Amino acid sequence: MMASAARTRDAGGIDTTPVDLGGRWEVMPGAPLAELDSPGASAYVCRGLKDRRSELFALVCEAPVPPRLDVLQAFRGMDNPAVLRLLDWGTIDWPGGGRRFALVLDRPGGRRLMTSLGDSRDPFSDDHIVRVLMPSLLLALREMTVRGVTCGGLRPTNLFLKDATSTALVIGDCVSTPAGYSQPLLLETIERGMAQPSGRGPGTIADDLYALGVTLLILHLGRNPLRDLDDEAILRLKMDRGTYPALTSAVRLPQGLIEPLRGLMTDDPRQRWTLADLDLWLQGRRLSPKQPQVPRRGVRPFELKGEELWHCRALARAMTRAPTTAAPLIDKGDVDRWVRRSVGDEHRANVLQTAIESAGIGARSASQEERLVARAAIALDPPAPIRYRGIAVLPDGFGPALAEAMAAGGSVQPHAEMILAQLPLFWVNCQTEFRAELVPLIQLFDTQRVLLEHTGPGFGIERVLYELNPGCPCLSPLVRGQHPLTLPDLLQALDTVGASTNRARDPVDRHVLAFIAARNKKLNEALLGPLASGTPDPARRAIAMAAILADAQQRYGPARLPNLCGWMITLLEPAFKRFKNREVRTRLKTEALGLARAGVLDDVLRLVDDAEAIRRDDKGFLTAMRRYEGLTRQIDTLKAGLDDRRSMAEGSGRQMAAVISSVVSGMILILTIIVMLRPS
Repeated sequence: MMASAARTRDAGGIDTTPVDLGGRWEVMPGAPLAELDSPGASAYVCRGLKDRRSELFALVCEAPVPPRLDVLQAFRGMDNPAVLRLLDWGTIDWPGGGRRFALVLDRPGGRRLMTSLGDSRDPFSDDHIVRVLMPSLLLALREMTVRGVTCGGLRPTNLFLKDATSTALVIGDCVSTPAGYSQPLLLETIERGMAQPSGRGPGTIADDLYALGVTLLILHLGRNPLRDLDDEAILRLKMDRGTYPALTSAVRLPQGLIEPLRGLMTDDPRQRWTLADLDLWLQGRRLSPKQPQVPRRGVRPFELKGEELWHCRALARAMTRAPTTAAPLIDKGDVDRWVRRSVGDEHRANVLQTAIESAGIGARSASQEERLVARAAIALDPPAPIRYRGIAVLPDGFGPALAEAMAAGGSVQPHAEMILAQLPLFWVNCQTEFRAELVPLIQLFDTQRVLLEHTGPGFGIERVLYELNPGCPCLSPLVRGQHPLTLPDLLQALDTVGASTNRARDPVDRHVLAFIAARNKKLNEALLGPLASGTPDPARRAIAMAAILADAQQRYGPARLPNLCGWMITLLEPAFKRFKNREVRTRLKTEALGLARAGVLDDVLRLVDDAEAIRRDDKGFLTAMRRYEGLTRQIDTLKAGLDDRRSMAEGSGRQMAAVISSVVSGMILILTIIVMLRPS
């Protein structure tokens, strides 16, 4: 929450009041540190509230991808002189409204080594690199490996001088964005360079060692040897010639650096130097030189859209860029014949045939063409990323790539199709070398496919998003800008929204339900069923909604959610109507409003969804119905009796009328006769 100090504003009217982080740190929005910015976060002055430390800075995250929450604890535990120390993190209120995720780090004593890869600087001597820089950076990578994390951000622009008078280096921020997201293509392996930045995945220590080799080369030269080329040209050059020849062909290296740089920049990860290899070399043991791995060329090129392609990797990449053109060529067998006859790779041709058969090419729909090309590209170049409808991701980078697309408001249909088409599983099956980290991917994506096939609330692509991204905030429009990372954060955000007059009708949507289901593993998922659109029972729907939120509050907090409770009471009107007794209904509403002020959803739910109270109400209603039926029968009997009396009265009246009529008629007849017999 915001600090209680007097609010201050700069000349532009922007609030510069210090922002509190967990009661331990104070971030200064009015004191930016542009020289310490990361590609996905802006830097600001930070102070400790207890010890008043001032040699700190905070990174306030702004990228559309989640930070590496799963490795923050490991990085905080590092006390390594070559790694910028991470002290704390958390969500903070930010001037202008909304909340942001912030990281607190020790401030480096010296400046950034290079501000961009286009810069030039004084080169480091080979002796300094071997005796100082290499051991220091190796020590940092070793500790990361021991802790089970990767760096993903080792580059000249993320290195700082430890202090103003020293040449010792320290690695900067590695956690504000996913591993590799901020890494220039030059420092990524060919496979990771072909993936989009958000889809590179955490990588391995082998990827960090590759980046170490390129970094040391740049620091020795004092410049980027390929700074005049764009990313596409750099990638093509690496693919055609290999990384080491591509980066060193135009420069002269001292004999003492050739062996380690060649070993670190070898494109085949099986041949790339390990931490142990580098240790042995630093101790004076000379290793066998690594030869660059040049891809196997075809006897003749494969032509696609006027481009001559000489090896399978280039063909796979070109096909994914022109799937409409490539699909018929694959279908007719042109690609298979080229691989068998020109390249002479029977194994790869057999895998390609499996890809074609498993793609299910029958109807010629656009999506089937894309699936066919995606599978064929995997068969031709197994280590490369999965490329489908403009997406290029390695399987373990699928989550951040999906989060980026979702946060940016882009289409996520291709991501869903990629899982449903089982492209990640096919990618794993095509890998030529077994790696332990591939095994969990099979189960992971099989689980995600099941979640995706279930289209109801709490499932679908939203559920996949939160299952694959533990550091992703809830992206629901209901809580936009509040950055809820945990269930307590989400419930508190909904409580804040509940106080607004222009709140939505329901406090849950697909994102909220998917976020809760992914974070609350003990949730009874049967409660999600009544929330599907078109549910005929509004009372059941409202109670299910309240039950899901109440369960989350009971397990995770916060203790009081008065506004959310009040919001729910307006939606529970159908549940109140289940009580037939008007006095009971009025009393329950009054009690519910009182409980809402206490802010415990479970108490409100128990009151409204009290099975015993409902049975008593039903029993009372049944008794009243029986009494009503009894009274109705009595009334009917009385009415029937009245009808009988009326009939009897009518019969007696007719008889009396007949008698009287007869008497009167007789008297009249007698009088008539008397008159007629009287003498005139």
